[in-house]
Amino acid sequence: MKNIKILPAFIVDDDPFWTAILKQILTELGFTKIHTFEDGVDCLNHIHLNPGLIFLDYQMENSNGLEILQEVKNYFPGIEVVFCTALESLEVAIAAIEHGSVEYLLKSNVTEELVKDIVDNFQSAKLA
Repeated sequence: MKNIKILPAFIVDDDPFWTAILKQILTELGFTKIHTFEDGVDCLNHIHLNPGLIFLDYQMENSNGLEILQEVKNYFPGIEVVFCTALESLEVAIAAIEHGSVEYLLKSNVTEELVKDIVDNFQSAKLA
C-alpha cells in the first residue's frame, strides 16, 4: 500500500482558524496534497480525487457531518475519516463510529502529537 501522506487529504470544516491549524499540522507531517472545503457538499463534489484521509467536521452551516460521512463511505468504504467536532457528545461519537469514522476527535484536545499518532496508526494499518 502507498504511503498515506502522498494521497490527497481533505479537511472539511467551515471554521477557517481550525482549518488553518490542521492544514499546518498535516503539512508538517509531510502531506503534500491537502484540499480544504467549507462544507460537505463541496467535499463530495471532489471525492473523485480519492482522498486517503478526511478530517470531517460535525457541525457545518450548510451540511451535517454524519450525512457527509455516510456519503463518503458509500463512495468508497476504505477512505479513512476522522470525525472532528467541538461538541462533546457520546451520542454523536457513537453515531460517527457506527457510520464508519475511525476516530472521533474533540477539537479542544487536538495537538500535533495526537494528529501524528492518528496518521501513524492509519499508515501502520495500511501497510499491515
